[in-house]
Order: sequence, then structure tokens, then C-alpha cells
Amino acid sequence: MLEVHPAAPAYDLLVKAGGGDAARAQRVLKTADLIRSLSEFSPVSAPAAAAVAALVTPRTFKKDDWLLRGGERAHSLFFIARGLVREVYIDAAGAEHIRTFIAEGGFTGSLVDLISQRPAITWIQALEPTHTLAVVYSDFARVCDEHPSLQRAARRFAENLYVRKVIREYELQALPARQRYKMWKREWRSIDSRVRRRDLASFLGVRPEHLSRLRANRAD
Repeated sequence: MLEVHPAAPAYDLLVKAGGGDAARAQRVLKTADLIRSLSEFSPVSAPAAAAVAALVTPRTFKKDDWLLRGGERAHSLFFIARGLVREVYIDAAGAEHIRTFIAEGGFTGSLVDLISQRPAITWIQALEPTHTLAVVYSDFARVCDEHPSLQRAARRFAENLYVRKVIREYELQALPARQRYKMWKREWRSIDSRVRRRDLASFLGVRPEHLSRLRANRAD
């Protein structure tokens, strides 16, 4: 399930007013938006917010750039300030399996790879020119230990991530493709036009031609 950032409704209005030109209308989220996203899980104190702000480094990625490649060590947590990324697994045959998409107001970096510190199993790629606010994960963990309010927000974020992971597994294993597509149209509507069809097919666990049939049948 997509977690919609509080700025998203205003962004959608800007896109509509600008004739649908998302690249022009989209505003770049700031450090305050990062704190606001964390505070959606649990309130973050002013000292904790200041400590996080001191760790943030802006990083920009071109379309198709990799934020993380499989086999690398994951070091950074990224807040998506503008743009869109995909998290993907790549099997031994080179086939891609989309785990999720993250747009403005979301976090990426692959928590499992950040925690394990083993060679990453996740690849993270920018699908658009993407602006991020990056934080070295070990520094973020240290600041969490120093600020209980931030620790609570981070824990509840991790809990939310786990819930979304289990729901995603349930959808893939227990729901028919037609229902998965309906849920995509309902819950991920804000980024539907920004996602390539082949990536959407991979995310839904169907072949591209099957997705074409679902769309032709107006499953939404």
C-alpha cells in the first residue's frame, strides 16, 4: 500500500492547474517535509528534528541512475524530495522483479540491506530525475538512540514497513491478477501515469500482455 505524503494533495492540484506537466509543477520537498513524514508515524521533538537536519545531504540522480546496486553495501537512507524510484530484485537469469515504488515524501535505501550490512540483494533505480535528502544510516541510528521521540518514529516506520510487506505478499500469493490491478488503480493512482507498463506488470506479478488485457477490460 502506498503511503501518501501530506504534500501530495497540493502537488496534485498544482499538476492539474499546470495542464498536467508534473515536471514543472512538482515542488521539491525540504528537510521540514522529511521530519513531517517521520512525524506521521509518531511526533518528533524539535531537538530530534534539528539533529536529523544536521545529518542530511542533498543528492541528485538522473533518470536510470542507481541509488543502490545488488552486491554493494547499503549505507544511506534516502528521502525522496522529488522524483520516483523503484526497488527491484534481479534474479540469476537477469529477470527483474519489482518490489515497490517510492515517490515524493517516501523513504528508500532497503532497510534489510542497511541492517544486515551484507552485499545488497536489492537494486534501487531512479525512474525520473530524482532529488533526495540522504542520511548515512549509522548516523541516523545513533541519533535515534539519543532522541526517544525519533526512536519511536523510526520503530513505527519499521512496523509499518513490515505490515506493508506482509500485505504485499498476501496480494501476490492469494489474490487474482484482476483484483491486484484494481487495488493498484485505487491505492497507487497518484503515480500510475509515471510508471512504465513493463514495471507495473512486474510489480503485479503478471506478464506485460496480461496487463494489457487487464487494462483493455477496464478492470479499474
